[in-house]
Amino acid sequence: MLKTKKILSTFALIGTSLSIFASLPAAYASTSERTLYKQAKVAFDKNDTALADKLIVQLRDYPLVPYLHIKQFKRDISQLNDNIISKYIQDNKTTPFADDAQRVRLDNMMEQQRWQSFTRAYNEFPLKRNRYLCGLGYAQLQAGHKKEAFQTAQQLWEVGHSQDAACDPLFAEWMKEGHLTSDVANHRFWNAIQEKNFALAKYIERFLSDPTHKKESELFWSVKAKPELLNDVALLSKQNPHHGIMAAYGIRQIARKDISQATDLWLRDRTRLSIDKPTLDKLNEYFGLRYAKGFRDNAVEILAKLDPDFTYEKLTEWRIRLELAKQDWQSALNLIEKLPDTLKADGRWVYWKETSKYRLNPKSYQANYASVVKERSFYGFLASELSSDPFYLNHQPSGVTKEQKAILSKLPAVMRMKELLAFDYQYAARVEWNFLNKQLAASDQLALAHIAYDWGWYDQAIRGASRLKAWNDLDIRFPNPHPSLFEELANERGIYQTWAIAIARQESAFHLQARSRVGARGLMQLMPATAKQTAKRFDVNYTKPDQLFIPRTNIALGTAYLAQVLGTFEGNRVYATAAYNAGPHRVKRWLKERGDVPLDVWIETIPFDETRNYVQNVLAFSVIYDVMASRSTTLFNTQESASFALNYGNKSARPSTL
Repeated sequence: MLKTKKILSTFALIGTSLSIFASLPAAYASTSERTLYKQAKVAFDKNDTALADKLIVQLRDYPLVPYLHIKQFKRDISQLNDNIISKYIQDNKTTPFADDAQRVRLDNMMEQQRWQSFTRAYNEFPLKRNRYLCGLGYAQLQAGHKKEAFQTAQQLWEVGHSQDAACDPLFAEWMKEGHLTSDVANHRFWNAIQEKNFALAKYIERFLSDPTHKKESELFWSVKAKPELLNDVALLSKQNPHHGIMAAYGIRQIARKDISQATDLWLRDRTRLSIDKPTLDKLNEYFGLRYAKGFRDNAVEILAKLDPDFTYEKLTEWRIRLELAKQDWQSALNLIEKLPDTLKADGRWVYWKETSKYRLNPKSYQANYASVVKERSFYGFLASELSSDPFYLNHQPSGVTKEQKAILSKLPAVMRMKELLAFDYQYAARVEWNFLNKQLAASDQLALAHIAYDWGWYDQAIRGASRLKAWNDLDIRFPNPHPSLFEELANERGIYQTWAIAIARQESAFHLQARSRVGARGLMQLMPATAKQTAKRFDVNYTKPDQLFIPRTNIALGTAYLAQVLGTFEGNRVYATAAYNAGPHRVKRWLKERGDVPLDVWIETIPFDETRNYVQNVLAFSVIYDVMASRSTTLFNTQESASFALNYGNKSARPSTL
């Protein structure tokens, strides 16, 4: 009993201390506080209750003490009074801690089968997770509200994926009462099929008692095993919507092996069968992009059949690209006119409209890029260069004041973020950021992005500006945190430093600890295997992948690899940039397939959307960094610009532009 009282009195101190707008006396943490904090975390890990609680008291004004409080909460949940728990959650509902605490609370109540308390607690602070919705349904059942409970059960059971094990008791009662009919099972079966959860669908099949339902499911498995069955036009009918699901799945499977056969089947069946609009749109785009990005001989014809009314913007854009690749300027011009007005006005298509007009009549037409030259973009800069206009950055200072940042910096959430970053707890810092951002006005959200910039948290500053569409706030959107390193190491490899800086900006937004899903690491996002090979070739000190998180090592290897790919492509920066993103082998293949087209056409017709955007961004970012540094610059050098569509075949004279 004494122990319980002690826990309650200690935890009671937490209640009001975490409110997001409360003030805390310690603006900056000391080294000793950080040491105590680490000791407290170790104490919790070792279940040293006495030491952990003692250190919490000592750290009561330290910004990260709430993270110890939540550990204390989880440890002592079974002995805490519901009123204390409720107060803690309500006081901190604008912080990340409330969700965490409520999960622990609800799990504890479910484990103890305190269903009346569970309902009350859930309604106080709902968590829209299926685990707890199942708990709520079971609580309704225990309270005698069968109708509501079984409605909840059916809604949760019918989904096309497996549910949390916490749902099993509710589902068991619902089934026992006879609510799992063949119709309900059939509904879930097809939901599972559409989500490609085939193991779940097999399990559900046992509940199909209606002969029609059984026949449909058996037909699906037959089509799945042998998609060629779809060649029989009599196999499926429009009257059955599930036949549309079978056709869409089977045709997509055939497309993996034989795109031509699959396309023929799709064009035959897409209107003949009942296929929902999302699936129809998805597969129309899928087939169109497969043909377009593969530059197949009949791509123009197939895209015209797939989208005769120019419904799909992506397909229309690729139809234009196909004509650009063929340098069929009239067809490209005609297709540009089919774009929606908003897209037609985009700098990309204004550029190609004017370029196409010029190529159709080079002796008398003056390409007019006036509406594009002031855009801060790849095509804006390209238009400026061709028109002999200056590059327009359109920078607009944010208007964020020192006083505004000073006020925000005193918020507990902001102080926690700063301390989390001191420990390099990036994920937790981002969680804090997201919770706080929801509560701030837009002007304060931008100020928060500037605070992140001041801390050197550049990727978050860039992300914050992007979220607010503060595109013209270049101060935080284009930081340059390692200028000396880039200058030194780029010069050592004989490449232009701004090119390397632009690569880092595009790759990681200067996030030192960036790690991609495939394992690329650090500022310039190097794969460990590439880093190892590059280090050996250029004699760079590198022994383990974690060294890629060290700026000097990462930049040394990144600039070395850039120099390597630049050499591979005979000094062509465009091809080298594409190779840095997509790999040299792909760029070599693209050059083999389309290496005879103008350089700007080649860039626009890169088949990988990511790589096309990557190349255009890196080239544009290079200009931005140079102009911001007051360096003379060009988007392309003289040799590169000579191979543009405007100049192609006319290398002795500059084209006429307005």
